[in-house]
Amino acid sequence: MKPLHTVLLALACSFAAAAIAYALFEATHTTQPPPAVTPTGYSDERVADLEGRVNDINHKLDELLRLKTEPAPQPTAPKPATDKPEKTEPEPTADANAKPAEKVKIDELAERLAEIEKRDAAELQAYIDALHKGNGREQEEAARELGKRAAAGDEAAKKAIRDAMKSEDPDVREWAIEALNGTGLAEFLPDLKALMNDPVADVREEITQTLESMPPEQAGPLLISMLNDPEPDVLLGAIEVLGDMKYTAAAADLLPLTRNPNEEVAIEASIALKRCGDPSAAESWVPTLGSRVKSTDAGERRRAVRALRQMKLKSARPYLEQALQDEDPRVRRDAERGLRDLNE
Repeated sequence: MKPLHTVLLALACSFAAAAIAYALFEATHTTQPPPAVTPTGYSDERVADLEGRVNDINHKLDELLRLKTEPAPQPTAPKPATDKPEKTEPEPTADANAKPAEKVKIDELAERLAEIEKRDAAELQAYIDALHKGNGREQEEAARELGKRAAAGDEAAKKAIRDAMKSEDPDVREWAIEALNGTGLAEFLPDLKALMNDPVADVREEITQTLESMPPEQAGPLLISMLNDPEPDVLLGAIEVLGDMKYTAAAADLLPLTRNPNEEVAIEASIALKRCGDPSAAESWVPTLGSRVKSTDAGERRRAVRALRQMKLKSARPYLEQALQDEDPRVRRDAERGLRDLNE
């Protein structure tokens, strides 16, 4: 095999492998051609198109690999001289405009890759536009898609989220933070920390929810620092996530909050502290919450039973059993869940 032929084949195989990886990457993302409204799923046509792309590129790669592994033609031994001249076939005339087969395959793959890249860039831009300019539903869909792309390692999507976190529009900042929910991308912790003093409470509250999926040893200290937030909703968010994480290092900071004048904060702190290993504050709330199971206010009964369920204390069992007879189905449902948790 000639050196030039070897180089072309190696280049073709590398190009094909990159194209396949890119096509598979695109196939694993829930994207659609950029619409005016952000997409919600794949259509049958979209799935068929993606499968066709992958099959086509796989076929091309197989051909290139076959050409690469074919043994090089062996030189023919010279024939003994004879008195009679050999008949020679005329060599075919080469077409000056014809391209080598390998060059044609490389060009085709390059065109396909360029098409995929162009389409992917257009889809990404559609989501970015929707995040900044769409209505609430469009922003939600765009945030979800950008988050998926970022979690998969898409650097362009990560940059789009960071840019949105710096937007002057608080709604855009909030949606950008929500895009990170559930991703566990600890590389965004400095960006989230920079927004912990955002003037808009909804932005700060969204940070507490996003921190839940981050590594506890890094997210826990940030959540503890948010326990001084003056906004009750932000404070409740930080307390709840610390409890869900069972971040025991927060116990000393949660204890004073169990006596907070805001009853909702005090109860949530007691629940979180119990999850961190100290049930004392939660136990002190059981009689008070149990008495509310008989309240004439359905909302008060729901809140009381919900708190008792979350505390997971044996002392709450009589009150949960009583709530099984409540006329409100939501109260009965919480009571059933609470008893089921105690029985496990």
